[in-house]
Amino acid sequence: MIDAHIVGALLLGVFFVLMILRVPIAIALSLSSILTLLLCGLAPAMFADIMEASVSSIALLSIPFFIIAGNVMDQAGISGRIVRFVEAMVGSIPGGIGIVSVVVVTFWGAISGSGPATVVALGPVLVPLMVKSHYPAAFAGALVAAASGIAVIIPPSITFIVYGVVADGVSVGRQFAAGILPGIIMGGCFCIYTFIYSLRHGIKGRGRCGWREKLTAFGGCFWGLLSPVIILGGIYGGIFTPTEAAAVAAIYSLLVGVFIYKTIKGPQLIDIMISSTNGAGMILLISAGAGVMAWLVTFAGVAEVVTSLLLSVSTNPTIVVLMIFVILLIAGFFLDGISITYLFVPLLLPTALRLGYEATWFGVILVIAVAIGMITPPVAGNLYPAAQISNVPLHTISREIVGFAVTGVAAGLVMLFFPEISVFLPNLWGL
Repeated sequence: MIDAHIVGALLLGVFFVLMILRVPIAIALSLSSILTLLLCGLAPAMFADIMEASVSSIALLSIPFFIIAGNVMDQAGISGRIVRFVEAMVGSIPGGIGIVSVVVVTFWGAISGSGPATVVALGPVLVPLMVKSHYPAAFAGALVAAASGIAVIIPPSITFIVYGVVADGVSVGRQFAAGILPGIIMGGCFCIYTFIYSLRHGIKGRGRCGWREKLTAFGGCFWGLLSPVIILGGIYGGIFTPTEAAAVAAIYSLLVGVFIYKTIKGPQLIDIMISSTNGAGMILLISAGAGVMAWLVTFAGVAEVVTSLLLSVSTNPTIVVLMIFVILLIAGFFLDGISITYLFVPLLLPTALRLGYEATWFGVILVIAVAIGMITPPVAGNLYPAAQISNVPLHTISREIVGFAVTGVAAGLVMLFFPEISVFLPNLWGL
């Protein structure tokens, strides 16, 4: 049997050296895995076989469809319609447009499933609105970046789909249901933080809107609001599986964009498909390389070593899961959500299971850490596009992101210490 310590050292050592050299993440994952295979004396042909097996899951087939749905809804102009509706409903609440932005971004996560995609889709709409309402551009960009991280918590989350594949036996539908309350709670925490910030800086809301204006705004975004209802209602109603739901979402978004709103034309549709293919291809390439690394971790027994190490520090379940959360938060500084899932689920999930926690709950803790990692440099997948859209330097927007990061960690600790929140809806719905 291959020594787990050697495999772990080789895998992580080579991988982080490649990351320091700024090798693209997909290539770094594949190279570190194949070098470890060779140095451990395993057959090189295994690399291709494991890569193929890693992306052969039916669940992963839903990723390109959800990406298409999000891109089409973006290009169809749904975001601006939803902003007008939510703004009409919020009215004169202090800092109303900031709270509107959090609500809209959280809702949009139920369409896109991707944090950076949500920033790119909504940032150009929301940041100018907030600046016009006297928010600093850096705060506006930080708010959009932070709230966009909820897209990996609120279903349909691409990270949850990958987690369902890596944590073999975990239902993607159950995992989707588990993300609803934590996503809403984190969005609520961001709203509270924005409200307090607005009070301190004297930022007021817009005037009250009449019911006629509210109904008009609702009618304008009705078909966009219906999208997550169809997706999630179909899954939890037993009408279709998460993979089938993704295909339905893609078809529905095309119908809305092409035939109802009539904002998607032929050449634009081709660009959407090319962009969606590029995004899905990158995710699947990362999944293929990371799948080999995850297989090596399991095959060599590295997870057992990590479990023994954590339990040697403390046998108190609360302390151990707190350490796991900190490890995942630190990983978020350097890795994207897909890589974190493939690397750390095989390492840390067995420890959580041994302590009596559910795999569903662990998935929620994982995606919360991923969401916070999206706004914590140096990787910070949401922060870079937000800084560009806000036209502010990275160090300026990074100062504003601190409050949101602390708020996100606080929301994560609530999920950590009260696991029943995460599993309440899945258990209620019998998933």
